[in-house]
Amino acid sequence: MRLGLHAVVLGARQQEKRLEVIANNLSNIETAGYKKDNVHFSDFIRQTTYTRMDQGNMRNTGQPLDVALSGEGFLRVQSDKGTVYTREGNLSLNKDNVLVTQEGWPVLGQNGPITLSGADVRIERNGQILDKGESDGLGNGEYAAVDTLDIVKFSENSLLEKTDNGYFKPKEENVQPVPAPDTIVQQGSLEEANFNPVEEMALMIDTQRNYEAYQKTLQFFQQEDSQLINKLGSQ
Repeated sequence: MRLGLHAVVLGARQQEKRLEVIANNLSNIETAGYKKDNVHFSDFIRQTTYTRMDQGNMRNTGQPLDVALSGEGFLRVQSDKGTVYTREGNLSLNKDNVLVTQEGWPVLGQNGPITLSGADVRIERNGQILDKGESDGLGNGEYAAVDTLDIVKFSENSLLEKTDNGYFKPKEENVQPVPAPDTIVQQGSLEEANFNPVEEMALMIDTQRNYEAYQKTLQFFQQEDSQLINKLGSQ
């Protein structure tokens, strides 16, 4: 393959990868706690997809089981493939009154999965959960501490990788989280995705134009080759 043609093909593939990443970002604009992905090319061949971990804006929902994290922390979650970490705080109760994520995975407290009597709960800024239950059979309307959300962080977020469903897990098995006492829990709020959709859409349009330019150049090379072959064939 000619050097110029090779560069055009690789350039088109780069723009295609950028479009894929941008489209995925835009599809998650309504996902609570979503962190934007970027792609970096160190040269024509090597590429790295990385996640921008800065804080998103807070949006009030008034829902008692919604939680937004302000700070570096993650909620610890028990998925069907092991422990994963998330900032997606739109939680709910399953049929067994266990606190779960949108995927139905248990959110872990410091004592394991958290079982509540209902949605009438208070969640303190430090993650402590107070349940206004009737477990004592008296129905006295008092809030009682049930557990505390197990909020953790990592020494470097570069040690994490994003899973297919937007959760995070350590890249290596020996990477362990530590408590994140400085992270503040805001009940009745959600963290929004940490990017501006208008800016992301503008980036998509610009990337699409670059991709189309590479495609046109590729077509030129193909036409040139076809003309050369026809010319040689007629001799």
